Amino acid sequence: MEKFNLEDYITVPGESVAKRIIYSDQNTLAFILNIAPGKSLPDHTHFDSTVLLQVMSGQANLIVDDKSFELQEQDLTKIDGPEKMSIDNTGSENLVLYVTISPLPAAEKYAKNADF
Repeated sequence: MEKFNLEDYITVPGESVAKRIIYSDQNTLAFILNIAPGKSLPDHTHFDSTVLLQVMSGQANLIVDDKSFELQEQDLTKIDGPEKMSIDNTGSENLVLYVTISPLPAAEKYAKNADF
């Protein structure tokens, strides 16, 4: 058993996005995405993995396969791997997302902290 405090992974992005890994093994990747106001996570897919994305704080516009969805605090979405997605912070404060991806993508870069 492991216990994590999600507050430890919430940060103000230095540029646009700060990704902080909470947990990673071959089956699951869990992390917090911190997105600055007016900034975006660009279009991408997750190959053969399923993504669960929960809005912890803030407001967002999620685009999945060219369809737009407004998200707010406590919304949870499931995105299948081949679906192309992007997300825009539409609020005036940092957007904080709790994300899980399963199974873990093959490329090691996905399981590392990142600032971009």
